[in-house]
This record gives sequence, C-alpha cells and structure tokens, in this order.
Amino acid sequence: MTRTERQIEDGTDRRVALYAGLFTCAMTLGHLAVNSASRVTDFERIGREMAPAFSWFIEATSVVYILLLFIGLILLERRFPLASTRWTVAIPVHIAGVLAYATIHIFAMAWTRETLTPLLFGIDYRFFEDPVREFVYELRKDVLTYASHFLVLSGFRAIETHRMEAIGARAEARQTHRLTLKCGGRIIRLEADRFDSARAAGNYVEVHTPAGGHLARITLSELEKQLTEAGIDAVRVHRSWLVNRARIAEIAPTGEGDVAITLESGARIPGSRRYRDRLAAA
Repeated sequence: MTRTERQIEDGTDRRVALYAGLFTCAMTLGHLAVNSASRVTDFERIGREMAPAFSWFIEATSVVYILLLFIGLILLERRFPLASTRWTVAIPVHIAGVLAYATIHIFAMAWTRETLTPLLFGIDYRFFEDPVREFVYELRKDVLTYASHFLVLSGFRAIETHRMEAIGARAEARQTHRLTLKCGGRIIRLEADRFDSARAAGNYVEVHTPAGGHLARITLSELEKQLTEAGIDAVRVHRSWLVNRARIAEIAPTGEGDVAITLESGARIPGSRRYRDRLAAA
C-alpha cells in the first residue's frame, strides 16, 4: 500500500469513527433521557416512588460504559470490516467480542452502582441478587447493543467507501477521460467518448455505447459527474435517461411538452418536458 493510499484509508477510518460516534452518542443519550423518565413513571404506576436523580444515575452508569466500549467497537470494526471479513473469521470474532463487551459492561456497571449508590443516595444497592439470572438478562440486551452499534459503524463505512470511490472515479475520468463502471464483480474502464446514453434500472444503470451495453452499479447523477469530468456534454433528458448531446440526431415533439430523441445510432429515447430547458441549453 502506497503512502497516499494509506493516508486515504486513515482519513476514511477517522471519518467513520467521527460520524458513527456522533450518531451513536446522540441515540444513546436520547435513550438515557427516555429510559430515565420511563423508570420514574413505571414506579409511580405501581404506587412506589423513585427520585428522578436516582433514575438518571442508574441509567447513566450503563450509558457511560456503553459509550466507552464503543471505542473498542471502532477498533474491532476497523480490523474486521463487515463487508470484507469471511464468515468463518467473523463468527468467532464476534462471539468473543460480544462476550467481552457484555462482561466488561455488566461488571463495570454493577461495581459503579454498588460503590456509588451508598455514597450519593445513602442506600445499599445490590446488583447481583441472582448472579446467573442478572448476567443473562443483561447479556441479552448487550448482544443487541453490540450488534446495532457494529452495524452503525458498518453502515457509515459503506457510505464513506462509496463516497471515496466516487471521488476517485471522477478524478480518473478527469485525468484519463475514461469512466469507471462496476459491473457485477468486474470494474470496467470505458472510454468516455464512446458513451451514447444511459437508463436507470433500479439500483443499476444501463450504459449504452456503439459497441453494446453495460449494466453498472452507479446512479445517473454520479455517472453524469464522471462524464462531465471527462469532458463529455451529457444531458439529463428524463428522470431515467442521460444522453450524450453530441450523439443526438433529432428531437421531435410528442405532445404535452414531451419530446422523442433519436440518436445517431437510431435509438429512440423519451425526453420529459421537465428537462427540456437542459436539452435546449448550449
């Protein structure tokens, strides 16, 4: 790995940690507020009282360690990213990970509550009245927390990876005048001046050239950016169609403001009135 590639990867890791961390903090603190208020309400419903401060303390002693343990999850996800780790490796790693996560969380939370409750509130607090039952009860919740936080990290990594790939593809188009298209398990480098048109097809785009077509995993908007960087005058003529303006042979009205576009290849493409101003530009 080159120095530049290492810098890009390090930057990606930092942004994933930052964005996922901010999101997780916001969600976790929101749960802290809701659970603290709900605990007081639940006690009132059964005719008992609980000081709001004590309720917040109980929830906070869990949340503090959840947020600290999130740092460990950041490092674990960085070492074993969900998208590129084989399941034969991922399964034992996450079994060990969730057990370590739950054990640290449960015992740290229990120790904090039992130590600080008498000092802050003047009452005794016993967490492990029934150690096995309490551990299993907390373990079930920690499995869900572990999984959800790891998925949050994986989601932000997927977003950041896609963003960096798009930036790289645009830079490649600008420098080499070639498009970068992901087609199945292949990556195709296509000369940009061979582009005729493209049509959105679900999560894919059908890219048409004089030699044939390619089904690429990309959006029309991102393809348009690559074409622009490569110096191709691509124009959106319909929410599902993008064409090379230089390949247009004829534009004919079809009524109600729409048009039919004929390319030099003979292909006919619908043009929406919503995009007629773009088609008429230049």
